[in-house]
Amino acid sequence: MGNKPVVCVGAALIDESFSLLENPLQGTSNPATYYHSAGGVARNIAYHLALLGHAVELISHFGLDTDGQWLMEQCTLSGISISHSLKNNLPTGRFAALLSPTGELFIGAAASELESEITPSFLSEKISLLQSASVLLVECNLSCDSLDWIIEFSRKEKIPCIIEPVSVPKAKRLMNVNLQNILLVTPNQDELVALNSTQLEKSEEELIGELLQRGVQNVWIKNGKAGSRFYSAMSMYELSAPTVKVADTTGAGDAALAGWIHGWLLKKNSADCLRYGHAMASIILKVKGTVYKNLNADLLEKTIVNY
Repeated sequence: MGNKPVVCVGAALIDESFSLLENPLQGTSNPATYYHSAGGVARNIAYHLALLGHAVELISHFGLDTDGQWLMEQCTLSGISISHSLKNNLPTGRFAALLSPTGELFIGAAASELESEITPSFLSEKISLLQSASVLLVECNLSCDSLDWIIEFSRKEKIPCIIEPVSVPKAKRLMNVNLQNILLVTPNQDELVALNSTQLEKSEEELIGELLQRGVQNVWIKNGKAGSRFYSAMSMYELSAPTVKVADTTGAGDAALAGWIHGWLLKKNSADCLRYGHAMASIILKVKGTVYKNLNADLLEKTIVNY
């Protein structure tokens, strides 16, 4: 679909999921089942977009260890180009998730060399690729300096830019970044508070207003079971969460954002893009891990009928 690639900049990780058999107890060992898969926010989004038929370039870090070799192979097999990613002898990043018996994330931990390796200096070597992008997907596993560099680059080059905050600690990296002309930011409620510089208690609408005043064009608040709300300066859309039997919530947000980007690239309106996002989430919630290998554009179109 189209000649210009979606360029995704951020983490590629080994995901390790421990699904607890009973409600978690702190300070002791909890029985669980184990599952591992390819992960990382930017890589997950790139993966879904590639399966949906889009040209995708991933700028990330891969170790040359066994895990890194496997992760690179998974990217290539799915149609993601990683020719502009950094590969070296530092270890491949990992994300470990403890999931409740209902599939909800109880706690997660990530370790990655991405922040120290994907620097403004490294990104400046990729200007030709970045200039060719139909849209830039950037996530907050990057350092503050790298986030600032690539957001300023997108503004200067007039390339649409989407930012995924990733987590509460990492959302804070956006507090002092110039967000003028950013196409979309996608926090949950806790991340929304974290990425605003104010320490005062404010309503969701007030916090959204602050982001819009900072120049963000659209804000998508994802609230899991409570559904999501999509704000712009002129409108607000709300959509309920998918009604599915949840196997694993890990990666559902990444899938939703890939669905939204797919709709946007198809030039759908904001309400339809939101439906594409929810339809993608409903597909991923039903499977273990962060991706569904049999995903394609036809399956997504059939699923979106539910919305």
